[in-house]
Amino acid sequence: MRISVLLVMGRDRRLLLLEQLEACGIDVLSVSDCKEARQLLQKRPAVPIVLTDEKLSDGGWLTILGEVRRNRLDAETIVCSRLGDAGLWVRALAHGAYDLLVEPY
Repeated sequence: MRISVLLVMGRDRRLLLLEQLEACGIDVLSVSDCKEARQLLQKRPAVPIVLTDEKLSDGGWLTILGEVRRNRLDAETIVCSRLGDAGLWVRALAHGAYDLLVEPY
C-alpha cells in the first residue's frame, strides 16, 4: 500500500523534499499555496499526511491546519521550516500539528 502526502510549499522550495519523498515510494500531491490546498482537500479528503511550509504566499501553516480541520480530515499535519525554532514547534503542537520538520530534510 502506497502512502499519499499533500505537500503545500512554493515551487522554488519544494524540489528537495519532493525528490526525497518520491524516492521513498510516497505519492506526492503538490500545491503551491493555501488556495490550491483548500481546493485539493475538498476534492480529495483521503490524504493521511499534510506537509506544509511555515510561510506561504497567501497564508501559512495555521491556515492549512484550519483547512484540514474544516474538511474534517484526520490527516496529520507537519509544519516545515527553514529554522529549528522552538517557539514555532510549541505553537504548532499547541494548535494540533503533528510535528515540525526542519531543513535540511
